[in-house]
Amino acid sequence: MPIRRKSKILIVDDEEVVRLFLERFFRLKGFEVGLAESGAKAIEKMRGEVFDLVFLDVRMPQMNGLEALRELKKIAPSTKIVMMTGYAVDDLLKEAQQSGACASIKKPFDMNQLAALLEGVSLQKEKDARLNILVIDDEEVVRKFLVRLLSEHRVITVESGKEAMERIAQEKIDLVFLDIVLKDINGLELARQITKAKPGIEILLITGDPLKDDETKGLGVRGCFWKPFEIEMILEEINSIKRSKGL
Repeated sequence: MPIRRKSKILIVDDEEVVRLFLERFFRLKGFEVGLAESGAKAIEKMRGEVFDLVFLDVRMPQMNGLEALRELKKIAPSTKIVMMTGYAVDDLLKEAQQSGACASIKKPFDMNQLAALLEGVSLQKEKDARLNILVIDDEEVVRKFLVRLLSEHRVITVESGKEAMERIAQEKIDLVFLDIVLKDINGLELARQITKAKPGIEILLITGDPLKDDETKGLGVRGCFWKPFEIEMILEEINSIKRSKGL
């Protein structure tokens, strides 16, 4: 979910002056703030509460920031973590980025830099919450309807199986709405090809006629919607897919 006011930020630093400075700054921005003086305390807090963003010091006694980062990511993979440091530790920061940190900031803090970083992470989370959806249907009215309905996501539309496979090869696609009746290929056969090419793509079939259970067996299809569409059911399925992806 995008970071909004009253979202929660966890500050992890063994220096009290840093914790109190950041706590005041973020509370003035309208956020709820949690404090932890060590990696172990941060892990304990993360197990009991949900945080949208963590500011984590690189150098701390006992458990350093990199070790804490790895443990926090196991508990809450979708939580954004910003590394903080007052030292030149480029190698550690690079390793932290590889372990899931989304950004870093150096001490002493600059207020404008902090505000810009907070906004940048907020926009990143908002962007992350969008699905990349491919609509495959040769009826223009259906394509336009789904584009309007799913406007908060990135929606690509194509009319044929050939165009669909080209798009899937070129771009990251999370979800496909696939009409069973296309001019150049049977939709069920296209579903089989999509699943073989990109097994992680979710497929929702759209059709005007009922299907037998054995027709979709082994195709990797998540579900099926009949025309005319029930909007609430489609939106509920989209939200279910977002939750399964931690968005």
